Order: sequence, then structure tokens, then C-alpha cells
Amino acid sequence: MSLIYAPNYAIAQTTVDSTELPTRILEIPGVSRQGNPTSVNALVPDWTQISFSQMPPISQSGSLSAQEYTQAIGYDLSRTWTAGQTPDQYIMLGDISEALQPELLSLGSIAQQTNLNLERVALSAFNLVGKQTLDQLVQAVPVLGQFKVKNVPPVAELLNTKTTDNLSDRTLAQVLSSNPQLGQLKLGEIDLSHYSISSIPNLDSTQIGAFSDWQTTLIKDVPGLNALPLSNFPNPVAEVGNLVMRIDVIYGPAERKRTNTISGSDVQGFSVNCQEKDCAYIELDDLENSGRNARGSLEGKQWISGKYQEVQGGWGCLKGVNGGKEPTGRLPFGSAFKVVVMEPDERTDTVDTALFFRFCSFCGCSPYFIGPVPFFTYRVNSLIFVGALEPSAVGSSSTPTGATRSSVSSTPTKGLTTAANVNVPCPPGDTAPISVGNVQGVSVAALSEAIASIESSGSYDTIGSYVCADGGKNCGVPLGKYQFVTYNEYAASSIASKPGGQQFLAKLKGGYKPTQSELFQFFPPADQEAAFQRSISDKINTTSQEIDPTTGTLFNGDRLIERVAQKHFGGDYSKVDGGATDAFGRLTLKSYGSDVLRRYQAGGGTISRLSAAACTPTASIDTQTTGQYIKPANGQVTSSFGTRTRPVSGVRKMDNGIAIAGEVGSPVKAVDGGVVRMVVSDCQQGVQGCGGGYGNWIEIDHGNGRTTRYAHLQSGSVKVKVGDRVSQGQVIGGLGSTGMVEEPRLHFETRINGTAVNPSQFGI
Repeated sequence: MSLIYAPNYAIAQTTVDSTELPTRILEIPGVSRQGNPTSVNALVPDWTQISFSQMPPISQSGSLSAQEYTQAIGYDLSRTWTAGQTPDQYIMLGDISEALQPELLSLGSIAQQTNLNLERVALSAFNLVGKQTLDQLVQAVPVLGQFKVKNVPPVAELLNTKTTDNLSDRTLAQVLSSNPQLGQLKLGEIDLSHYSISSIPNLDSTQIGAFSDWQTTLIKDVPGLNALPLSNFPNPVAEVGNLVMRIDVIYGPAERKRTNTISGSDVQGFSVNCQEKDCAYIELDDLENSGRNARGSLEGKQWISGKYQEVQGGWGCLKGVNGGKEPTGRLPFGSAFKVVVMEPDERTDTVDTALFFRFCSFCGCSPYFIGPVPFFTYRVNSLIFVGALEPSAVGSSSTPTGATRSSVSSTPTKGLTTAANVNVPCPPGDTAPISVGNVQGVSVAALSEAIASIESSGSYDTIGSYVCADGGKNCGVPLGKYQFVTYNEYAASSIASKPGGQQFLAKLKGGYKPTQSELFQFFPPADQEAAFQRSISDKINTTSQEIDPTTGTLFNGDRLIERVAQKHFGGDYSKVDGGATDAFGRLTLKSYGSDVLRRYQAGGGTISRLSAAACTPTASIDTQTTGQYIKPANGQVTSSFGTRTRPVSGVRKMDNGIAIAGEVGSPVKAVDGGVVRMVVSDCQQGVQGCGGGYGNWIEIDHGNGRTTRYAHLQSGSVKVKVGDRVSQGQVIGGLGSTGMVEEPRLHFETRINGTAVNPSQFGI
């Protein structure tokens, strides 16, 4: 008999460590000031490509003790969830029954939609079937009682362990009728890992809701369900309404008494006032470029932060969970989860949003309090999907949560537009908070607007003319707000990561002019911003270490701005203050740099010396980084950086690191000095989805945007905690096989500014 495995199924669209979500274009019709029809393109999540296992991991651990509700519900809702887990690992089917109706699905329908071969899936992977008594199984599975025992191998083995009678040629119905006591045997009393799903006739066509106790089954424990796109559930996740608004202003928690709100709950309504302190919010406006007069009533609407304000939530028998409170927010995609504004940061003009889940039973639902699950990060002037605005009773108020603003901004999630978030290392021993948006004292935001105003007038949908450089070796099309030519390494990497991206790049290289829809699909605004932040930050850091031939000193001040702009215009190796022009002869390298500097200064940009308050803590004198990495573990490198087939799931996908095989418990060492930024240490072997598939893992920040990750560490071996300073060669854990692996190995990643790079460039 061939090996049957029970994988943690996932579609190879988004890696487990990524917070990026696929998006699609939502076209919003409107009317211009002249009365002509027009439209605006906004990006929204593409639920046809997002499953529960692909959603970002939850940021905070928690637990629910719900024994007091067991008598009313009939089962225990208690559970725990751990930071790093995806929703399929802590959400039960009963929790999403009202919203998505998963009980109407069958294994066969799931398999058909996720390309899952049930012949290769162990019966033990569907642990719900192991909970069934024979009576319950015969009642649930269509005509199973008419099959002879010998034709249902798992049942035959179970009966053989309980009786010496030869029952193989009798039907199940006959056996259970003449031996009622056998009907109480549970299929899980035998080892089901040797049988496939298809070993029980018609099991694949049985609706999940036909089984006893289906409500307590986790999403991950139904084969293939955690890979099913949310748009494919019987009651699919989709946009509710079609209202999109523009983020006009962002306000922090110092605000008070805000009453023109569109946030709240399905209990209090969605215009809950913020009457007390801590009224952080985003102020929304109509789409002015789509007809201001038609949407004037929407100006100045306020979406209050759920991090700082909570409202009443929940209904029925579970209304009292979490004290009956949930973060204020909205339900723009239905009732499966709530969208919450988290940290409106007026210092950077950015706002983080997150999702919150709830628990449900047949008699009620808890408030939305399970979160936060990072969602999108927006900037001022971004479009945000609001959904349907329904009239709500006014007068009710939210309650302050008592939350305080974090001194370090959270990691931004891929969204419609993302903020610059560049880490600059502190002096040794300094632990001041991060300053977002500054590199070597240069305001990245001001520089980006200066460059964009020349390249595209700040428009994300600008498509340039086909160009070739380097004697025709590099050809492509300038795209987007910053007119990245598609052979640019930052743009090409982003585009290539999308499904069909490589083919799209090949077409562009041959002279194809894309449509705006294709531009939004393959290089959306968030990716344009992220590519620019990486590109311009690298240029600033590199240029600040180069000699200015005009002054004979390092580039700094105004000259640093001019030279960085010249590199963006003509490439890193273009001549300083050169006379080379663009394809149209409009600008030279020198005039482009001067124009960017003028616009940068006019926009309020300055060059400031970095202070201790504008840095990220990095290694101290005792844990000084060397810049040279050592090998993190002894053993053979068995898998290299790049595309490979995952050993458990069989899915072929991009791997962000290398695998080093070794003995269980053998030392795993820090490759260089640094500060521990992330630790997951409570995963046990065999729990494949724990730690987002990484199992126990550690991330170390080595300064200058460089980080390393160490995954699949042995249970109980982690020797560090967040904030610890480590030195090169220090043992931080033991090699193991936690998470989504079968054999002991270390998964090791090297990252620069959050992007995974090949460890070989560091000599590993």
C-alpha cells in the first residue's frame, strides 16, 4: 500500500511568513464635475485567492475558558490561540456557521475546488470521522448501512477487535440491528492513518453538518477546507455594498468627542460616538475626483480606532463573553470577521487596520474579540473600502480601552499604499524608538513626492513608453507613480511574485503596452510604494558613503538629495551631474537632480542629523555585529533558496531560505550579533501549522535592515526571549522538526529590509 500522508493544505499563493494578501480592482463609477461618467479604481482583497490558512497570523496569544456555557450549548467552546497561528488553527466550524455555512460542504466538493486527491489523504486527517460511533456514521453517510462490512475496511477492523463473530458478509445495518451494543463503538478506537478517505464509501459526498459534533471541529482538521478560497464557501465572503472613501486626515489618540462616526458594532449600530478621551480616528471624504457634489454628505466621516475604543457586541447565549465588549469597527465583508482601525499615526500619515474574529454556537455569538490579525496599512489619500452605510440610531457612545500608543510602529501589512518604514540602527547601547520614514536624515516621504511629481504627477496608473538601455540588453515599460522601468530589480521582483508575473514581464520586455487593469493587477500601488522605499533607501545609504567629486567629501545635505535623484533617473552608475538625457531629451541627470531638490525643499523636506530618537535598537558593544555571518548549524544544506516542493504538503512554491539537516537538539547559533525581535517557543512536534508552519522560530535584528530567522527549532530548546541581545555564535536553540516538516532540520532565512534574500550572498 502506498504511503498516505495528512498535509496542512495550502495554496501556493502567499508564503506562511508573509502578511501580503492578493488584491483585485474594484471599479467605482462616478460623475465628473462636468457631468460626464467616470470611474475610480480601488484595490480590495481578492477573496478568490485568499483562504483561512493564507490569512496573516494573529499578533497576540489568548485563551477562552467557556465551561460556563457548556450546558446551554452542549459542547465546550474553550480553547487557546498563539501568536503566529493562522485563523484555521483556532476557529471552529461552528464559529463561522452563521457567516459562511461550511457545514453544507462535503469533502468531495472541497477536494474538487482545491485540487485535493482524497485517495492520498489519510482518514485520520479528518478527525471528525474518528469521533463518530458506528450508529452515527451509518446515519450520516448515505446508504452506508447497505454496504457489507468487508467493503468498509476501517469498520471491519474495528469490529474484528471487538467480536470474534464473522460479520464480513453481513451489511452494516444488519450487524447493528442484531448487535445494538456495537453501534456505540467509535471509529477512532483504531488507527485510521492506514486508511484513506475513500476507504469509507460515500464519505466524500456526505455534508459535514451530517456528522455529530461537527461544530467543534477546527477548520484545519477538515482536509482541504483551510485552502478553500473564502469566496467559495456556501455563503461567500464578499464586499457588502460598494462605498469607497478617501482617507483625508489621520488623527492620533489625543482627540476627544467625535460624533460624525461610521464605526461601531452590529449591536450598537455603526455611528457610535466617541464622547471621552482617546478618540483616535481616520477622517474620510468623498471621492472628490469623481464628483464632489454627488457625495458631499459623506465629507468628514470618522472611523474611530478600535484599539482605543470598544463597543457592545455579541448576542444570544454568548453575549457575555469578553464582558460583552469588542473593538469598534465595521463589517464591510460580511459577518465572518470585523475590520478595525488600529493605530492612526499622524506622525507618519499612516494607519494600520486589523481583523477580529468571534466564537459562535446555535444559540448566539460572542463579541468580535479574537485578534488582531493584521490586514492593510493605508496612507493619507488612499482609498478604503467602507461597504454599505445604513442609517443607524445616534446617541450611543464607545468606551476607552485604556490602550497606549506603542513607541515602535507595527510592521506594516501589504495594503493599498504602505508607509516608508526604514530602520536606522541606534548607537551601541541606545534603545530609543524607531523613526519611521527617515534614512540618513532624509525624509523618504518628501523625497518620494518630489520624484513622483516629476515622473507621473503622483499618479499610480501612469504607463510610460517602451524604452531600452545598455545597448538594447535591458528593455521594458516605465510603470506607476515612480516610473520604474520593468527591468528594474525592485519592480521586476515584485511583479514576478504574482501569478503570471514572469510571463507579464516577458511581454513587457518585447514591447507590450499594458492596460491600467494589468498595472493594478501586477504592480499595484502598495507594491509601487514598497519597491520605491527599498530602492530609494538603498540609494541613500550607498550614496552617503560615496565621495562627491565636486566637494571631495562624502555626499551629504543637498548634494545627497541631488545624487540620489540622479541615480533614480539614470541608474546607480550614471555620471555625477552628467549631461545624459531621457528618451525625450527633456531632462539631464544634473537638471533632474536639481529639480528634485527644489521640489523636496518646497514640500518641507529637510536634511537632519540623526538623533538617538530616530533609530532602531541594535547590537551593543557586548554583542557587536560583524557584518560577516557564520553558519547557523552544523550539517548539510539539503535545500537551497528558491522554488522547491514542500516535503509535507507536496506543494511547489518559493522557499525564502535554506534547509540544514542535522541531529535533533544539535546547537543552533546566531550568525551574528543582534537583538531578538520575535520568538515562538511553545510548538510541539507533530503540530504542523504551529508558528505559521515555522514551528518554534526566532528572528534576530542585526541592524542596517538585516534580519535572520531560525525555524523548526526543537520543543523546549529556545534559549532567548524578545529583547535579548545575542552575540555571534551564541546558542539560541536546538535543531528540531516542529512545524511543517517531517525530518529534523533548520530552516534559515536572511532578510534585508524585510525582503528574503539568498543566504549565499553572506557566504552561507
